[in-house]
Amino acid sequence: MGLSQLVKQATRVPDVVGHTANCLLTTDPDRCIITVSSPIGASDHCLVKSVSSFSPPDCDSRGEPRMWRYKSTDWDEMRHFFACYPWQQVCFSSEDPSSCADAISDVVRQAMEYYIPYSDVPVGGSAHPWFNADGAEAEKRKHSAFLAWADARDRKAPDLSSKKRAFKPCCQVLQKGRKKGSLRSYYSYWQKTLCTAIW
Repeated sequence: MGLSQLVKQATRVPDVVGHTANCLLTTDPDRCIITVSSPIGASDHCLVKSVSSFSPPDCDSRGEPRMWRYKSTDWDEMRHFFACYPWQQVCFSSEDPSSCADAISDVVRQAMEYYIPYSDVPVGGSAHPWFNADGAEAEKRKHSAFLAWADARDRKAPDLSSKKRAFKPCCQVLQKGRKKGSLRSYYSYWQKTLCTAIW
């Protein structure tokens, strides 16, 4: 089908050399820019971002954003759904890669709606009311810790384990802020205890 894999590096924390956990395929790799950032929350997988120069079709601007509750996913039933799905007949009967991709997207979306609880956020509402300016700063510092760890990993630096240890508290700060509803008190804690560990 002429597809190219865009993700070239390991995307797990800690990573295993040669193991690329994320698959992002396209027929036009020159129109896509890929970046790998620090994991969200306590995830052990990096955030993979793809920016494409393709113009998406016009969407209904009145649609409500959907928030997925991944922690409550029924993974066993979802695996069973994917294992039993008639992929060949539904998704791969066409020789057109775009048609196949659309069909796969529809199946994945269907499975998500079946097995992942979700809620629609009203337009103008906030999906993360706890994520204020302090939260943005904590997230920025978490990403800096991740970059320091990734650099130490690539250089095979002797302080790799300390960089990894510094990354974990950054995630914990954001988790605590989310549970409490505010990050203000945890931001001062972050400044006092984590900056020296990261640098």
